[in-house]
Amino acid sequence: MVYWILLQKSFMRNMQYKVAHLINNAASAIFGFVFIAIWVGVLQGKENESPYSVLDMTYYIAAVQCILWLSGFLTAGLNIQNGVRNGAISLELARPTNFFLYVTSQEAGRLLYNLFFRSLPIGLVFFFTVGFYIPQHIPTYFFLCISILFAMIISINLHYLVGVSACWTTEINWAHFVNFTLLVGLGGQLVPIDLLPAPLSLITPYLPFAGAIYYPVMIFLEKASNDVILIQLVWVMVLTIFNLWITEKARHKLEIQGG
Repeated sequence: MVYWILLQKSFMRNMQYKVAHLINNAASAIFGFVFIAIWVGVLQGKENESPYSVLDMTYYIAAVQCILWLSGFLTAGLNIQNGVRNGAISLELARPTNFFLYVTSQEAGRLLYNLFFRSLPIGLVFFFTVGFYIPQHIPTYFFLCISILFAMIISINLHYLVGVSACWTTEINWAHFVNFTLLVGLGGQLVPIDLLPAPLSLITPYLPFAGAIYYPVMIFLEKASNDVILIQLVWVMVLTIFNLWITEKARHKLEIQGG
């Protein structure tokens, strides 16, 4: 129950910043419009040479802008690095709770908030302006929910890994930059990964970054087999097990920098 309470508290804490988040939503929608305009220019007169039409890319970019708030724009390092710097992590590790679940449940509450107050409003903006895809088959909604859940878990794990590295390096800005770059670059934020040049187009479908952004979007657009959820599931298990293991290693390696 303690992790559920932490999730709820994190959700309610974010409720205090709704006005500021509305501004972020507007900026996110504007970026989406810019990316759509770029793709319209790129595909104009060349749709026969591309597997994606202008409408396809409009739906794709709109869906990506929504999913980014669930699996892309997470807290850098889940704030673990701050606890290392000020010494608060020593108390957090001493609590009779699982440190991994203690940290990730708080971020999960923030992402749940993002679903209702960021992703859905942004989706509505696109729906009433450039258009927003509506899945035609009922099973798609079921698989989409599973895929989004797995995408959130994958991204939380990746950001946790960046944060817990502070127990060895203290500074995690470089790791966060690398992680975010790979997430948006190989996750299909701007370019569907099947359009990337070889060998990237052959490798990226099996990397966790695709599971964080690309697969939920493609399932939503009904352009991918639901079997890709199995790839996401594998990464969910691998990353979670690895982070539980690395957390135990961090207990022995940790050097408090302050406090």
